[in-house]
Amino acid sequence: MQILNLESGTAFQMGKGKNWRVVHPDMGATQITLNHGQHAPGQEFTQHIHDESEDMIVVLEGGGHIRQGEVYTPIIAGDGIFVPAREVHGTVNTTDQPARLISFQSPPDMALYRGERDHPNSSPKPESGHRSNVQVIPMAKSGPVFGKSGDWRSVVSPRKGSQHLSLDYVQLNIGEAFTHEPTTTESVYVLIGGEAAVTTNGDTSSLGLRDVLFLKPKDTFSLSQVGSEPTTLLHCWALGK
Repeated sequence: MQILNLESGTAFQMGKGKNWRVVHPDMGATQITLNHGQHAPGQEFTQHIHDESEDMIVVLEGGGHIRQGEVYTPIIAGDGIFVPAREVHGTVNTTDQPARLISFQSPPDMALYRGERDHPNSSPKPESGHRSNVQVIPMAKSGPVFGKSGDWRSVVSPRKGSQHLSLDYVQLNIGEAFTHEPTTTESVYVLIGGEAAVTTNGDTSSLGLRDVLFLKPKDTFSLSQVGSEPTTLLHCWALGK
């Protein structure tokens, strides 16, 4: 297991905002990636298509729109945006405040990091008559996952149409904790609110806002809420298809 932070990624070019890859193949990931973007008012993450990858975008701060050609769909903090493969999509900060977004992809799309998707003057557009399968989902209002400690919400899963990744929204109240059981695929946790303590192999580390856990198959840990505020996390994992 690796403990990372959204602020410590490697920069890559895509549109006029600031973008970093945090979990990616160059640091050992083979099934899933995590990107982090900060966009000033008016800045756009260029419209593009992933040939194979599914994209799960999360708005952490601010808002704006998902752009598909000339169609703009509003997004706000707390929204998750599921983008199936081969759907045209980009994000635009249409507000007067900065926006912070992250995105998970599975399988990794290395063309994004090589700059091959960044063509703002010739970006793809949806075909006439196409019905978009992009979903904008208020994460905290998603359906619950039963039998877990804390409030777990299933934002995206195969039951909701995904083929390559799943995402849960998790909130732990005072004193709550859980254990991540070993899986057969890579997964990522991002702490987006509060604090936590994570224990693995007998060692305990403190987690703060925007810290990231990257897990390989068979990794495990225990995580507990810390402090006076609830702990909020995102958990995204590859389905291994």
